[in-house]
Formats: sequence, C-alpha cells, structure tokens
Amino acid sequence: MSIAQWQPLIEKMVARISSWTAKKLSYAGRIQLVQSVLFGIQAYWSQLFLIPSKVLKTIEAYCRSYIWSRVNTITRRSLVAWEKMCTPKSVGGLNLINLKLWNKAVAAKNYWDLANKEDKMWIKWIHAYYIKGQQISNMPIPQQASRLVRKIREARRSVTTIHIQQKQNSNMIRQLYLAMMGQLPRVEWKMFMYGNEARAKAKFTMWLYFHDRMLTSDRLSKWGIQVDKVCSLCQKQDESRNHLFIECEYTMNVWTKLLKWMQRQQLWATSWDQHWHWATKIARGKSREAGIFRMIYAEALHEIWNERNLRIFEKQSKKAEDLARNIACICNVRARNQNRQLIQNFQF
Repeated sequence: MSIAQWQPLIEKMVARISSWTAKKLSYAGRIQLVQSVLFGIQAYWSQLFLIPSKVLKTIEAYCRSYIWSRVNTITRRSLVAWEKMCTPKSVGGLNLINLKLWNKAVAAKNYWDLANKEDKMWIKWIHAYYIKGQQISNMPIPQQASRLVRKIREARRSVTTIHIQQKQNSNMIRQLYLAMMGQLPRVEWKMFMYGNEARAKAKFTMWLYFHDRMLTSDRLSKWGIQVDKVCSLCQKQDESRNHLFIECEYTMNVWTKLLKWMQRQQLWATSWDQHWHWATKIARGKSREAGIFRMIYAEALHEIWNERNLRIFEKQSKKAEDLARNIACICNVRARNQNRQLIQNFQF
C-alpha cells in the first residue's frame, strides 16, 4: 500500500480529533481521546497491516499537537517529549501507545507465528510459496516477496533477542511490545501515579509538576516571554515551581490547614529536599492513609495552580482557608464515590 492509500486512515483520525477541538476538554480529557484513537489503530489496523513509518509519524504528530495545542493541525509545541509520554507511568510516562514500537511487535508476532504455527491460511501460503521446507530462522529473505513478507522476515532479529513464553489467554503482541521497550529507570515519584483517586486533570497537573514542566514565570522568562516574575500568590518572591508549590507563604498556609484537617502534626517543609522526603514517606505503601494523602496531594497541587491562574488571568482570588476548604470538599466527594471514608467536617 502506498502512502496515498493510507490517507483515509489519517483523515479519519483527524476528523475524530476535529469533532472535539471546539469543546473545552482539559489536558487529561484530550489524552483520554488520543488514547482511544491510538488504541483503535493498534487494535485493528496494526493487526492487519504493517503501517509505514511516515504514516505513523504523521499520526503521532496530529495526536501530539491536539494534546498540547488543542488543534487539528500539526504544531511543534510540546512540554514533554512524545517518546516520554509513550512510556509506562512507573518510568514517568502516561502509558500512551508507541505506534512505531507496536508496529515492530506486530511484525515479530507474525514472524513467531510463521516459525511455530501452520494453522492459518496466510501462513500456509507463505510456507508454500516462499519458505518451501527451509528453516525460517536461517533462510535468506526472498527478494521477490512483498514488503509485508520481507518486514515479517526481517523481524527475526527482534524475536531472537527476546525470550517470550506465551501464556494462555494473553496478548503476545503486548508481551513483545513491553519486552522491546526494555527495562527503563523508574522515577522516584511513581507511587503518586498509582492508587491515586484524584481527578484525572489533577493527576495530569501533578505529572507536569514532577517533570518540572509547569509554565511558571521563570520558565516563560527563559523563553523570552515578557511576564511578571513575582509570585501572584504571595507577591514577595519570584515565581518558580519550588517557590509556588513549596516555599510560598500562601501555599504553606493552605497546607497547614490541610494537615490540621488530616489530623497530622507535621510541619510543612520549606525546601525541596525536605519536602520530597516528607511527601514520599507518607505516600509510600498501600495503606488507606497513604492512598488518601496521594489524592489530597494531587488535588492540592491542581487547585493551587488554578488559583495562581485565576489571579493572573481573571483577577480573582481566594483566601488560603477557602482554598483549603475547597480541596477538602473535592477529596471528600472523591472518597465517597470510592466508598472510602474521610474526615467529614473541615475544621481548624
């Protein structure tokens, strides 16, 4: 199939994105939509065809542009690299599907079927016309074969370096996909991404926060954008990620009230190292208290960021007590939806 013959697939995907561009989806909502688009491609089209790299690159460019810019045209804006977003949550990604790697896994699966099974018509056909009783592991690639057959045969190199034991009722393509991805270093904040019942948009804000990709004034200034560098919450120091979410007097007041509501006596750490040691110690584990803290931590980061944006763009503001109360109400509702019990009343 030529690139032109793949154009209907690209157009179908762009049309699906276009129908949502006018709707005010959050980053998390756009990621959910892109996940469904990529899932449809890998679950159906990749099973039938080996999609050309140029087509995959175009599809990923549209998906990336929609997530970061909410448009159906290709742009270059991206706060986090697409390759990073296509890694598991435990290594700092969002678990999106890497279509190029999935394509290789499909080819490897087809090669494995050729070498180990002969119960399908297409396998019998290739054996009859190309393999002809030879050992597929060491036979030369037939030059007269189609691109599809040659790509499947070339996947031998991938399969020979991966030891896969097919399990009953398991997706072998996914096993190959994960094996090809390899062992990546895990991030130290992975515990916040699992077992967290916060809203999806709050978890996305937390994800950007951990990657230090928030559009704070110090980052915008480095890009040559003229902005007010002073923190909009305390009006005392220049804004940065560490200042806004840890060192700011307003943030400290919010967390002091939240900790009192959670019946915790710890003092709010005022440096990144102290704060990180404190936060990971409480969030680690599968206990009820750890799960509640992970949720409150994500929701607090998200609401503090929203408060910062409201003050800059809408000229609206809340007192620290009111913001803490709002965070507590959100967490209580989330906990009730998950049949969990939080402290009912927000009291100081």
